[in-house]
Parts: sequence; structure tokens; C-alpha cells
Amino acid sequence: MFALKCVSLLIPLLAGSASALDLDVKSSDSVKFVAKTLASALIDEYKGRSDDIPPGLFSDSGDPYYWSQFGAVWGGLVEYSKLTGDSQFDDVVAEALEFQLGSDRNYMPVNQTRTLDNEGQSNWALAALTASETSFKKPKEGEWLDVAKVVFENLVGRWDEKTCDGGLRWQIFSFNNGYTFKDINSAANFFLLSSRLALATGNETYSNWAEKSFKWAQSSGLISEKFYVFAGLDVENCESINRIQFTAPWGVFTEGAAVMYNLTNGNETWKNTVSKLVEAGDIFKANETSILSEVACESRNVCGNDQKSFKGIASRSLARAALVAPFVAEPLHEILEASAKGAASNCKGEGKDIACGFKWFEANSDVNSLGDEGLSEVQSALEVVQALLYPEAQGVLSNATEKNSTEKQEPSKTGTATGSSETPGAASTTGMAWSAVLFAAVLAASQL
Repeated sequence: MFALKCVSLLIPLLAGSASALDLDVKSSDSVKFVAKTLASALIDEYKGRSDDIPPGLFSDSGDPYYWSQFGAVWGGLVEYSKLTGDSQFDDVVAEALEFQLGSDRNYMPVNQTRTLDNEGQSNWALAALTASETSFKKPKEGEWLDVAKVVFENLVGRWDEKTCDGGLRWQIFSFNNGYTFKDINSAANFFLLSSRLALATGNETYSNWAEKSFKWAQSSGLISEKFYVFAGLDVENCESINRIQFTAPWGVFTEGAAVMYNLTNGNETWKNTVSKLVEAGDIFKANETSILSEVACESRNVCGNDQKSFKGIASRSLARAALVAPFVAEPLHEILEASAKGAASNCKGEGKDIACGFKWFEANSDVNSLGDEGLSEVQSALEVVQALLYPEAQGVLSNATEKNSTEKQEPSKTGTATGSSETPGAASTTGMAWSAVLFAAVLAASQL
């Protein structure tokens, strides 16, 4: 079993910067200690950024990280607060999520026009949805759930059936490189956003879009008959699939499918989909272990900074998938335990000087510190380590109460690509608290 032992023990302090993080995957105290070390390092690095860098960004977008990745970082820190019970960073995280909303409060800030894409906007929207699910500190106006709904509307408005029979282009604006590419990360994020909104609200419009987007991913060839998840396609030749595989979209699709399995009370089609996606993930296991590896680029040391964050995103999704689809919990927990142990053993130091290796299955010869382009590695290490706490999520969140999930306004069938403040579907209800959703979901799934 994957149950963490909640024992009282004294965690020794790190013995200098040369010592690797010592993680006992069976001890919640140990997991929380290592997670705190990693989260604290991220916050220290963030607070040390240049004065001209606005809230929410660790650096100028694209140098060396992209705006899209920052949304994933803050989403992980929202989860850190709930999974560990350590809320000391909440004000910083809330400010970051709030500041990057933009004037239309839909994560389309004007200063990111040059790099704004559907993948990035949906990454930030998923962070906002997590904030809603976990009853995180509320924004200055409205609700985090409203933000996720508006972004959903934006994405629906950009759904492009004129080319390749559907899907989302990677870029939002035609003047940006990548506009002709329909990427798997945007597709996966939209599927997950739709499925989680369906679970949070009970509204069929969201679940219908989840079904539609997943079927498109299959019919377009981005998800193969064996459920391998491929990188994307160009609208100028829809049948020419970029067959590179990355962990993040695989993990995100697995989580979304698990949510749909739960939402449909154990529908056999979704159950089979979840099982096949988990099996397809064997390609990401390193050297006959259960440790995640970014097979497309890791062995050749050619992964970009964004790709170095993918294993962390995948780990987060696998942990959540195991909660709502317990029948795959065992193989997923095996991956998470092995990967977390490997990730922690390749992290040394603390604060801004911490350095984590990208490879989790072996020692790393070339490791960048957090302050020297090492953000992605620390982010991923945090995600996979704190993923071990998800089986305790019900206990951590047990004081949250179920809220009225009745929709006051139907989401539109067509959506709006611009996402003005008057976008329909931005209802004032907040849906269910995350704990209530997951508790009911896990209970129902256990009876299937």
C-alpha cells in the first residue's frame, strides 16, 4: 500500500550544500520536509528577481523561461499549501496569480502578447482552478472558478474546425511563430480544464467538450491506437504527425481521462482509456525502472527549460489520477515513489543555491543551481515529491465544506476567443470545494 506513515520523528537538518536531500517516501513528515525545502527555494529565487520583473514572473518571459511555465510553478505552489498545510507562501502565490490575470481577468496580460499561447493561458487557468478546488486565498474580485470558466470560453472560441477538423492552434495570434501548429499540450490542457470544470460544477457542457476534445485528439492521430500521445501536427499537412512523446501531455491526458471515468460513474470506455494511457506510459520509464525519464531529449542532454518541467507536471497529474481512478493507483504510485526518491537524491543544497539534477535515475554530472537556469529542475522535484502526499489529501482538506454547485449561467456552446470581461458563463458560484469533490469521487469509485 501507498499509505504514508504519519509518525513523529526528528528530521535532521541538511549537512551542508554537498548533501543530497534525504527522502523517506513512506514518511509524510519526511516528504513534507523535503517539499518545504524545495518550495522555500523557489520562493527565495522569486523574491530575489530584478525589481523591473513584475509579480508572477521569475524572469523576463523567454529569458530563460516562458510565461507558460510560470503558471505551472504557481499551480504547484497552490497545491503545496494544501498538501503540506504550510500556508506561509500563500500571499506571495495569490499576488502572482492575481497580477498576471490581465485587464480582462482571463490570463491574457498585454505584456505577454509576444509569447501568449493557448498552452500558457490554459496552464495559468488550471492553476486558478486548483486554487478554487483547494479553497485557496480568494482573488481581489470574483472567484478563481470564474477565471477558469472564462478561459474555457476563450479556448472554445478558438476551437478551429476549418483546419484538421478541430483542435487548438498552439499560438493565439497569427503573427507569432507556431500559429500553424496544433500542439498536444494545448489539447491536453483543454481536455483537463473541461473535465475538471465538469466535475466541479456538474454542468454537461464542460463534459461534452471534454469528450469532443479527446475524440479529436484520437481522430487526428495525436493519440494513437495504442494510446501513445504525440507532440502535434501542422495545419498545412494534417496527416503529418510529429511523433515525439513527452511526459506532461501524457500525464495530463491520463488525469483528464481519470476524471471522466469518475464523472461517468466508472464508464467502461473511460476505464479502458485510463488503463491504456497508463500502459502507454511505460515508454517513459528509465532503464527498466519505474523512474520517469523524458525519453525525447533526456539521454542526449538536449531538453529545453520548458521540457525539463514536464516530468513534474506529469507527476502532479498522475497523483490526482490515482485519487479519482483508484484502480490504477498501484502502478501510478510505484512510478511516483521511485521518481520522487530519484529526484530528491539528485538535489543538493537549499535556498537559491539549491541544485537539482534533471535526470532522476542516475547521478547528474552537469547540474545548474536554481539561480542559474535551474528553475525547471527544482519545480519538477517539488511536484513529484509532494505528489506522494495526495493519498492524504482527504485528511488535509477534511474541514472544507461542500458548496452549492448549481450553475446560475450556462457556458456558451461557441465561446469567445477574445475573453472580454463580459464573457458568458462566468457565474458567481464557486462549485464544490476540492475536498468534497475528491472525497465523494473516491468513495464512489471504491464502490464500483
